[in-house]
Amino acid sequence: MKHIYLFSVLLAFIATNVSCKASKKKDLKTNSKSVMVNCPKDGICTFEVLKNKSLQVEKDDIGSLYPILLDGKTNVLKFEYKRNEIPNTQDGNYSELIYVELPQKIENIKLNDTNLNSAKVLFARLCFCRGQTGYYKVSKGQLEINKNDDDSFNFKLNFKIDEVPQIITVIEESFKL
Repeated sequence: MKHIYLFSVLLAFIATNVSCKASKKKDLKTNSKSVMVNCPKDGICTFEVLKNKSLQVEKDDIGSLYPILLDGKTNVLKFEYKRNEIPNTQDGNYSELIYVELPQKIENIKLNDTNLNSAKVLFARLCFCRGQTGYYKVSKGQLEINKNDDDSFNFKLNFKIDEVPQIITVIEESFKL
């Protein structure tokens, strides 16, 4: 009887883990997350298309930036790099986020440096890194989006942040709206 109970608990645990792992990898064609292949080996990268959302960048009481995603008439691309946790370390989490706001109808886009503000390109470094964490507007780099014949888009962002160290400097991905 104990073996049957133990076996059923083990089977339920395995089924739960399998279903959770399957939900992490979704198709971009359905407006959800995609796990990226060209990511640093020490973490996981995801790319997400948020349809009918707008990116509002606010400042808190001490002047630090933070994003707010609202329902809107634009689309927001969200890239996230999450480094694997360092074993036996408290506060060892590290992630980088990049947000880009795009109009509903896109043909080809090419923006450089301060023109990146028109796409509200925002970089975040989130970690227990005293004085080197937070959200920053990207004003150095190049954003290029090209429309393909099948209504998909090629996205490439090459950028540099001076305020804090960064791991991700180039993002290349394809997506559909």
